[in-house]
Amino acid sequence: MAAEPDEVRVEVVGVFEQQVTLREHEHQMAVLLLRDAASREVSVPIGSCEGLAIQISLEHHVVPRPYTHDLALRLLEKLSARLERVVVDAVSAETSHATIHVRTAEGPLAVDARGGDAVALALRAEAPIFVAEELLAARGNEDTLS
Repeated sequence: MAAEPDEVRVEVVGVFEQQVTLREHEHQMAVLLLRDAASREVSVPIGSCEGLAIQISLEHHVVPRPYTHDLALRLLEKLSARLERVVVDAVSAETSHATIHVRTAEGPLAVDARGGDAVALALRAEAPIFVAEELLAARGNEDTLS
């Protein structure tokens, strides 16, 4: 299952906390920073649990019991399915949408997911991470949460 022409491969730069204003209130929010080969960046708002799961993967920590994303990957493996790639499709100030692309014995399968969950799973599976070109083109190096 190859990437589509409008998908750009990215690397995870890291997880950061960012002060944002949502509905006239200040909040601390976990933000995932993704960067393509041309150094264009996109910030993806994620939940704190997904941020921790991503950070654990980035730092190659071993946990004594499987976290949710470890469990999901084990389930895929037990079902003889393989995570091929994830694509962050849309980003707003409060959330993100992604598609998890899985190869099964019956053929390809696309599953809707939150961006943070998809990236956490991809890191564990060592699967490539992509972003829709329109997100990188629209945001460039701008902060997506402003």
